[in-house]
Amino acid sequence: MNQIWLQIFAVMIGGSVLKYVFANQLIWVVIDFVVLGVAFVLLKRHPYVDVKKSMSYLGALTAVSVLVDLGIVGGEVGNIAVLGLLAWMIFGGGFGGGRRPRR
Repeated sequence: MNQIWLQIFAVMIGGSVLKYVFANQLIWVVIDFVVLGVAFVLLKRHPYVDVKKSMSYLGALTAVSVLVDLGIVGGEVGNIAVLGLLAWMIFGGGFGGGRRPRR
């Protein structure tokens, strides 16, 4: 399962590098949504990945990226939001971390 996340991170890094080629903010938004679509296709190929939780995390990450790209939210606030998403993923709301409720 770690292999799929390495592929998704590689696509995300490739999208970030591709943003430096273009100066138009709307193209940056399109690149963000293309990266989200490619991540969805990669996740759907693996039956043991929880696509719903993974896409909710990646969708929120894409939303923050779009807001920063369009200049609606500053870079510092965007970084804090990404750290908040990471904490959500690790400490309970996301996949893989946090405590499991007892039955």
